[in-house]
Amino acid sequence: MKKDWGAFGVQMVKKLLFIFMGNLCYALAINLFLKPNRIAAGGFAGLAIALNPWLHVPTGVFVLILSAPLFVWAVFVKGWSFMLLGLAGSVLYTFEVDISALFLPAVTHDLLLAALCGGALNGLAAICFLEAETNSGGTDLLARLLLTRHRNLSLGTMFLFCDGAVVLVSMLVEKNLEIGIYGAIGIIVSSFVGDKLIAGMNRASVYYIIPSGPAEPIAEGIMSELQRGVTALQGRGMYADTERQVLMTVVKPAQGYKVKALVKRIDPGAFVFMARAAEVAGEGFVDVDASASIERKKDKRK
Repeated sequence: MKKDWGAFGVQMVKKLLFIFMGNLCYALAINLFLKPNRIAAGGFAGLAIALNPWLHVPTGVFVLILSAPLFVWAVFVKGWSFMLLGLAGSVLYTFEVDISALFLPAVTHDLLLAALCGGALNGLAAICFLEAETNSGGTDLLARLLLTRHRNLSLGTMFLFCDGAVVLVSMLVEKNLEIGIYGAIGIIVSSFVGDKLIAGMNRASVYYIIPSGPAEPIAEGIMSELQRGVTALQGRGMYADTERQVLMTVVKPAQGYKVKALVKRIDPGAFVFMARAAEVAGEGFVDVDASASIERKKDKRK
């Protein structure tokens, strides 16, 4: 089958845009909140912050140096395409973090506020890399590669080991238990924000419509006007002892009022009820493959 290079190009531009935005969120988190307050909220970036008094190496460069052997390993485990896209993200990360460090001042020196804001930005960055279906090196890549050797562990457990080690190093270097606690708070906030945003992106409403007349006009209206699929289910009204078609459609929450308005316009006597879907995968929503790996990707962070 001939490859659609136009669609491929659009897809790559979209991925690179998400990579850029994700790295920008990382840069803001590190330079505005975490690094000025020496909070190591996990990842190689946290390790760079913890060891900065001795190494004096820019954070982005430090992360890229540590990630380099991981990308070599990734070629053998994940393949060239995975490695090249991840390497592009890591190089862009280095540029954005280290260049922005030259002119971004610390916003606050309140440790709790810095941990909360830095963690929230890290969570936003994780979502961007989830949308790009890649990573930018760091402990995310390390955890994935280690899982190929330790398949009995989950990705979340692997992240706990990697980021927990960074927080431990931070406490030993600083000789301060409190700074490690703030680092842990940053990690927890990052995961919380990522989880909530993923739930919001994958949320949908399921509408069941029992027409009072023919079902086809309503189904055609939903498919043509809302660009959503409709499934006809066979039902039987027990009170009137009549056969009825029940239409089922899944829409984004913002389209709910459109469904009700459309049904009211076409069939005012129809019966409509809605149920919330916790997760939806398929055409028009999250890809099936992406949905299956959300639990593994939602903890993505530097």
